[in-house]
Amino acid sequence: MTTAILRRKDDLPRARAASRLTAYVYGNIIILATLLGLVHAGENPSEGAIVVLATGGTTLLAHLIADAVGHSTRAEVGDRRERTAHIEFLHELRDAVPIASAASIPAAILGVAALGVIDGETAQLVAEIVIIVRLAAMGFTVQRIRGERPSFRTFAAGVGLALIGVAISLLKASLGH
Repeated sequence: MTTAILRRKDDLPRARAASRLTAYVYGNIIILATLLGLVHAGENPSEGAIVVLATGGTTLLAHLIADAVGHSTRAEVGDRRERTAHIEFLHELRDAVPIASAASIPAAILGVAALGVIDGETAQLVAEIVIIVRLAAMGFTVQRIRGERPSFRTFAAGVGLALIGVAISLLKASLGH
């Protein structure tokens, strides 16, 4: 199974792929910040899973509202541009889904801990590592969309993105909670 982000470069127009990648990176950074801000997830992983899912869902809603406002300013009533703006908004709706989907794996990991299968603190750590790995893999995804071969530069760019994502997440978690 391949995700929409990991499709071949010819499957999706580059602008739409870029929009999805933006949502993917943004969603993963927000979810990592949420995970880092969960002080007691180890004690109550079910609550942590709910917080992660709520963060992903509400961030998606905020993004969609912002996109709707942006697209409404481009449209002119009764004009062909209004229909075009509506179609573009539907594409943006689909392209924004990675914001919420970034929450799914960490929430599932915390959910497994809530069932008592693994320790809550371990689950939180694993969920954080999953997000960091997802960010680090972005270098390869970008190269694939560009049709370029992976290189050390690809790897370094992904690691750099992961480090930036961790720094932003730590900043948000420490200032925002």
